[in-house]
Amino acid sequence: MKTIVGVVMSREFSRFHSNAVYTFEKMLSDGLLVFKSDLIETISIRLICVSPIFSKFFKPVRPKYYEDKILKIRGSVAPEVRMFKCLLADFIVDFDTYFNASNKEECLKILAVSFVEFWKSLKYPGKLKKFEKDKLLQAVKDIFIKNGIISVDDII
Repeated sequence: MKTIVGVVMSREFSRFHSNAVYTFEKMLSDGLLVFKSDLIETISIRLICVSPIFSKFFKPVRPKYYEDKILKIRGSVAPEVRMFKCLLADFIVDFDTYFNASNKEECLKILAVSFVEFWKSLKYPGKLKKFEKDKLLQAVKDIFIKNGIISVDDII
């Protein structure tokens, strides 16, 4: 499964905060490559972590699923984009918790635990009723445990 993570972050974050996000993105993308599903080939996640002042501009959008659709994007280099078996979702990270992290390892743990909770509570679109949600959740947990980001005790 292909995983795309688009990052929207405030400028207040230090370098290790940003590095943790990109490490998280790479770890997730590499780890989910082996996950196979008949219903989803691509997961596109918008990771949003912005200061409270800007949070009103980045409200989470309901998850969307495109089975097979051509989207027309005005003003884009590629005016048409084919969305095939693609799930789009917004992953909101608590600004204060993430901002107060003291190092990259703590940031990664916050992201991992938040991401697991995100998948647990995600309201999947109706077309994905038969999707193996539990298998995906377990795959995500396994990625973070294998990389030493979290332990089994961190996620219940």
